[in-house]
Amino acid sequence: MFLEVRNLVRHFNRVKAVDDISFSVEPGDVVGFVGPNGAGKTTTLRIIATLDDATSGDVFLNGTSLTDYPEIGRELIGYMPDALPEHADMTAHDYVDFFGRAFGMRGAALNEAVEEVVSFTGLESFRDKTLKSLSKGMKQRVSLARAMVHRPSLLVMDEPANGLDPRARVELRELVRALAESGKAVLISSHILSELGEMCSSVVI
Repeated sequence: MFLEVRNLVRHFNRVKAVDDISFSVEPGDVVGFVGPNGAGKTTTLRIIATLDDATSGDVFLNGTSLTDYPEIGRELIGYMPDALPEHADMTAHDYVDFFGRAFGMRGAALNEAVEEVVSFTGLESFRDKTLKSLSKGMKQRVSLARAMVHRPSLLVMDEPANGLDPRARVELRELVRALAESGKAVLISSHILSELGEMCSSVVI
């Protein structure tokens, strides 16, 4: 079992944001994570991505506890948040390059990884534009490129279609399918079930 979420619970004071949830994801799967706004989807995804701590329960990747060894998760998981931060003076290329360097990549290996994700996400003609000048769809492509630059085995995507126009949604669906066909596991959240219907192999509700 590649990713296993086991009895995950997260409290914020008296609010139980995540209530004993368990599920698994295998390589090549596209698993939809569905629930209404405020159901705890983002909190769960952040715990999986080692950006937050669970109150109880655990997340396992290839049998390794990410509570005990979060660095394993950071090497193997690419996290795509629901919005891209604004960096007024940073180009799309520089933003992706920065995160490659943050993962310890340098020289030819860094350049190769950046070019690979820029090509995969179709950012070639937008690479020198600043993030603030990009459309929502292009920002989502930059966010995906950033999440992929260190070549993770699992992509965790939080509401990636939120705010996209119909054409950008189709393009996102094609990118997700390509990721699954390459053997990556994809966990993608949404509060709209129909949004996930054409790209997911299973759903967690």
